[in-house]
Amino acid sequence: MWGRRSAIRPVPRYARLPESFVRGIEATFSAADGRARQIAQASFERLNAQQPALTEYLAHKLTDSLDDTALALGHMLAVAVFVGFEGFAGRALRSLSADAVAAADLALSADEELRRTDPQDALDSEDIVAIDQPALVAFVNEHIERTLDQHTDAVDVDDVDTVFRAILVEIVALSHAIQPPPGHIPSGDEEPQA
Repeated sequence: MWGRRSAIRPVPRYARLPESFVRGIEATFSAADGRARQIAQASFERLNAQQPALTEYLAHKLTDSLDDTALALGHMLAVAVFVGFEGFAGRALRSLSADAVAAADLALSADEELRRTDPQDALDSEDIVAIDQPALVAFVNEHIERTLDQHTDAVDVDDVDTVFRAILVEIVALSHAIQPPPGHIPSGDEEPQA
């Protein structure tokens, strides 16, 4: 077993979103009709109601100071990621505390610093998140790349980076918000859930 060097806790196997759920998110959010907008609005309202600490964090990161394209991308990705976890985990998805969201942000910051100080480390923090949530990170990357391709001259790349980092924090936080299934015994690469 490969021992990874990271400040980000490994995601338990039971909390890893399968590709089938991510394909479902894509189908839901790729349509540009009235029904898709209604689904997105209802999903945004559930995100606000069920994850107020996460919503507050995202509102702090996804501000009106971002350009319109990056901000729209950020809102879409934030809701899509939440919908993926909600659909996959159902009632096992706990509401995050402000401390849990801050811990996810701090873990990502610490991991970024760890990688900055080790020039021989070939992985980025994004790669570490993708190891545990590959389909979800691929979905996010695909939408970011598509946005950058379609709006090359109109979008601020730094704003897109801000969006990407906020979504990575959301993924890390929600990955650890899923309660283990009844009778689950952590494997050697999992930490017990508090």
